Amino acid sequence: MTNKWDIIIVGAGTTGLPAAIKAAERGAKILVVDAAPSIGGTLHLSSGSLSAAGTSLQEKKGIKDTPEQHLADSLNINHGTGEVDKLALWQENSSATLEWLLSLGLKYPETQPVKLAGHEPYDIARITTPKNGGRGYIEVLEPFFNEIIKTKDVELRLNTRMVDILVDKNKAVIGIETENNGTRDILKAKTVLLACGGYANSELLWKELHERPKRVYAYPHSLGDGLLLSRKLGARVQLQENLITTFGGTIDIDKKSDYWIHTKTSPQMRPPWEIFVNNQGKRFFNEENISPDFRERTIMNQPDWSCWLIYDENIRKKAPELFTSWNKEKISRAFETHPDYCKASTIQELAALCNLPEAPLQATIQHYNLGRQAKSDPWGRQHTPSNIDTGPFYAIKHYAISVVSFGGIVCDNNLRILNKTGQPIPNLFGGGELLGMGIWGNAYLGGSSVGGCLTMGRLLGEKLLTW
Repeated sequence: MTNKWDIIIVGAGTTGLPAAIKAAERGAKILVVDAAPSIGGTLHLSSGSLSAAGTSLQEKKGIKDTPEQHLADSLNINHGTGEVDKLALWQENSSATLEWLLSLGLKYPETQPVKLAGHEPYDIARITTPKNGGRGYIEVLEPFFNEIIKTKDVELRLNTRMVDILVDKNKAVIGIETENNGTRDILKAKTVLLACGGYANSELLWKELHERPKRVYAYPHSLGDGLLLSRKLGARVQLQENLITTFGGTIDIDKKSDYWIHTKTSPQMRPPWEIFVNNQGKRFFNEENISPDFRERTIMNQPDWSCWLIYDENIRKKAPELFTSWNKEKISRAFETHPDYCKASTIQELAALCNLPEAPLQATIQHYNLGRQAKSDPWGRQHTPSNIDTGPFYAIKHYAISVVSFGGIVCDNNLRILNKTGQPIPNLFGGGELLGMGIWGNAYLGGSSVGGCLTMGRLLGEKLLTW
């Protein structure tokens, strides 16, 4: 089958949906393809935070803010890393994105905007998050997307994966090849937009770009298709070195490939009762440290980017609930069946189960208990409500995990994908996580993933895409 569109958009998610809606308003004939069975992409998993400066929500609360302040704040948080031009592109246009979403009917809680949403806080309250997270954007965008399918020249094909990017003899992009349930189609267009996300769920690309195993909570279709296929055309991958992980994920015993925050180890969630030890059986930071950035970097400095949370029976009984949402049956099953969840009568037995050196672990726990009694913790921790001295003893393995990919394809400020010599590959655009979240720097900026990707999609659809 051979067809012709003005634009083919690969990906119906955070970037692809606003791009399609806005380009349709300009009269483009559009085909949107997505490998998933439904639209929305990573918005289904995202917390949904969006940051913007100079918004009507800020104005209502008397908050004065500018894109210039947003940029300066971001460069302070990310230690001066990332692509300043892409940061500026997002932040100079993010307020208009938020206002557009509000005009479509998006609602935010009255308490917003805020300074902090899981990452290092901004100096000014500029983060907004729908009550139902990323799905809130789907609920607002989907009706408008469905409307343009009915009233404009727009077609959607789900369960349709891009398997190749087509070029002519001059190496200009002329379309894509797709596969759906074993059937392959040649689809031609004047312009192709790759908005198909990153590689967070690709074991292959984690090994290649980071030399690390894949420990993620990621969208199943985030397999790096856009990166791999555009690289075949000469596109260059960059900024994988800006990887920063999330602290303290654990494996889900019912979804063996998923790692997520199943325990309340952040001091903002719950004061610490337990201690963390590295794979040498030694504490390596003050568990009360509230800086997400510090905690993220600290675990990445440990062997295997992992550690163990240690506690005893008294803490299990007396402390506020440790697990975020698991019921008692699942918690018990974890300790009975999975090697990342260990329970033992003695510290000696616990060390053996965790493959930790016994003597350092014994010494670490002893020093913690003595420091608690002397009210002088070796790491300066103030909240030390209970010794670790009553069996059975428990250990839970925690990891540095990721929800996004940091390496990405090089694009110019018009979001045209560039080849190895820095020239645009004709008719090929990129947006969203395809560029890699490393463009925002070597840190997590609150509201950057969703806010940046939505803004890129809106800009692409409104003016950047040409056909």
